[in-house]
Amino acid sequence: MQRSKGRNAVEAAAYRSCTRLSEEQLGEVHDYRRKTGHVCTELFGVAGLEMGLDDIGTLWNKAERAETRKNSAIARELMVPLAHDWTDEQRRLCVRGLSEMLVARYGVAVMASIHRPANGQNDHVHILFTTREVDSQMTFGKKTRILDDMKTGEVKNMREEVCRIMNEHAKANGADWYVYAGKFAEVVEGHIPTAHIPVNAPRELRETMEAENLAIVEARPLLKRIMQESKETAAQVEAALQVAASAATQEHQIVKAEVPRERPSRLPPVPSTSPLGEDAQQRKLQLTNSLDLRQAFREVRRTDAKRKEGREVAKKWKERLRALKADPPGPLVSIMSKLARALGVRDTVAIYEEKLAEARAAIEQCRKNDTAWTAYINDPERKRKYDEWKQWPEHRERVKAYEATLPDAPRPNPVPGPEDHSATPSSTWNGPFTFTPHQTPKIPEPWEW
Repeated sequence: MQRSKGRNAVEAAAYRSCTRLSEEQLGEVHDYRRKTGHVCTELFGVAGLEMGLDDIGTLWNKAERAETRKNSAIARELMVPLAHDWTDEQRRLCVRGLSEMLVARYGVAVMASIHRPANGQNDHVHILFTTREVDSQMTFGKKTRILDDMKTGEVKNMREEVCRIMNEHAKANGADWYVYAGKFAEVVEGHIPTAHIPVNAPRELRETMEAENLAIVEARPLLKRIMQESKETAAQVEAALQVAASAATQEHQIVKAEVPRERPSRLPPVPSTSPLGEDAQQRKLQLTNSLDLRQAFREVRRTDAKRKEGREVAKKWKERLRALKADPPGPLVSIMSKLARALGVRDTVAIYEEKLAEARAAIEQCRKNDTAWTAYINDPERKRKYDEWKQWPEHRERVKAYEATLPDAPRPNPVPGPEDHSATPSSTWNGPFTFTPHQTPKIPEPWEW
């Protein structure tokens, strides 16, 4: 992303994370909270750099300030398609592996946002990362020049590394496909490529190019069949010539013509497209269910943490409202306020009323948020998944064994998961609803306080 082309890192981050961010240098606000299709956003950095969603604006405003030239590159982006038959958790683990690979390889800060269009058939991730190294204090260092020059081959190496991670996650998830960093022409002989359609192409040009590309796609099977028949004919002619040459010395000999084998492919073998065995299919379904249960467990805990934080905020606003009501303007102030209003000046009473209205509005918003969060936690299906994850250790063991097979780059800043039950046996989370498989004292729920 280059500044000379009108690109801005803060605006790009707001669009991809569907948040509201302020661009400090230009004084502009970019609000994309109404945009649909956003699934999740995560931040990644080197060891010691802990970032949450509240740090998105800070990170990309610093990225903008680090570049002083009008034609500077202010960010880089990878856009990677994700398998639609994976679960959200499987896609998130794959994206985490890609992001941590960039951190480990180049020392940059990374923001990954998974999007899902309305048709649900084109899940993809926008991986936005800085053009400079970022240390544990969020200080921007030297530029990653190795990615600027195509001649170094580093961009190709990065593409191959992305394919490696995608293929290993596909294998771990039981998929029968793989991705390749090269061109189709290197794989399929005589492949006819389609034309690239620019993002800003006019409507008429776009429709024309789409029609031409569709014709090319429809013609590919016919071309493949013609080429195959041509190979077979050439092989038969070669065999007939061999028969004719040997007929002079060997009479009445019948020669069976054999079509020579095709040259071996330069790609790794493609996994069989036959259906998975019954046991493998059962294990895949069990793993998918366990990942879904863990995701529900995490979302419940995350939502409960938000609700607790919201109740603390509401408590402070209520205290402020009580303090305002306990100290209203006196009669003399009211008289002076009337004179101030006559002169068109904001008076003390008006300011006091604005503060009261602000406090009441904040309390009402906190109440609405609390109601929404409580309804989310009390959803029966989500409760069932939460209880099942806590009750049965088989799910945790299955997910732990699955993640142990993932070949992701070493995580520089691992964060212990909320479902980690490997602490002391007495460490019980005071969750929104508590499941006690053993006879232990019931812990009061947050809404029972």
